[in-house]
Amino acid sequence: MLVRLGSLEEKVLMKLQYEFPLTPTPYSDVASEIGIGVDELLSMLRRLHAEGVVKRIGFYYNPRSRGVNAVLVAMSTPRPVEASGRLDELLEVTHSYLRDHPVYNLWVVVRYREWERLVEAVMDACRVSGCTDYVILPATRLHRLSVKYDLAMGISRAGPYSRVRLDPPSPEELGVPGELPRLVRRLPLRPHPYREAAQRLGMGEEEVVDYIVKLLREGVLGDPGATLNGQRIGFTVNAMYVAEPYPGVDACAWVSDHVPYATHIVTRRIVPEDSPWRYTCFFMVHAAARDRLRVVDELLAAAPVTRWDRLVSLTDLKPGAQR
Repeated sequence: MLVRLGSLEEKVLMKLQYEFPLTPTPYSDVASEIGIGVDELLSMLRRLHAEGVVKRIGFYYNPRSRGVNAVLVAMSTPRPVEASGRLDELLEVTHSYLRDHPVYNLWVVVRYREWERLVEAVMDACRVSGCTDYVILPATRLHRLSVKYDLAMGISRAGPYSRVRLDPPSPEELGVPGELPRLVRRLPLRPHPYREAAQRLGMGEEEVVDYIVKLLREGVLGDPGATLNGQRIGFTVNAMYVAEPYPGVDACAWVSDHVPYATHIVTRRIVPEDSPWRYTCFFMVHAAARDRLRVVDELLAAAPVTRWDRLVSLTDLKPGAQR
């Protein structure tokens, strides 16, 4: 069910998405800036959370700092639900979409630790679902990850700390308690959201925030602030753009510099190499209507690519997954 936001709610959510204070009292700081009491702000956020608008407030925890990799897999299969389910049994599926491509209809993001086990799982899912073709697309460079929604423009727009490292250090390598990133992934809706983590780790709230800033700088944490459910607030268009760059050019680097509306930007390699799939630059855009994507299409007219395509999601096969 669509939730209509009032002007005050929009203002609060924009602040919490794009200007989340890196202080021990972020909610109080935002409330003061907007001109309301912190209790009113927290009451609003609890209601929006109950309505499914606010998924969480906290930080993205880069799984690669824990030795876990993620890969995009595309399949051509008459039974996509079966293929996606089989992959989820064998590994862990975080995203699974049917998209409007004439060949590759199923697009799945899978987490894995061992490449050989990943390939075996993909082949098994192909076998049980009658898959006729597949392509595995591991990332070679992560340019951006920041899923935020510009509520005024009706299109996604990346926030600060959107750069993501493929090879981040572990928290322990940075002298940070290994438990800290998990404790701050989802912050409680209380005036002092870091107090519980600080007490658990035997340190002060200021020290927790100092560590968070360090982890953000090193790419262990990212995308601070509010994570919203776009579907609940009318962002129903989920578009994956793919592009084939000019030889020797990283088109995704260009996208990162010129397309602020992209929430994920990833350069990928193609496995197997002789696959008919030739696109290596991928990025996501979310919008309240298809016509809002026109601004992205117009920007791509100047991109260093030989061709590009836009694959819009038809069905989310794993809605509500923790991401």
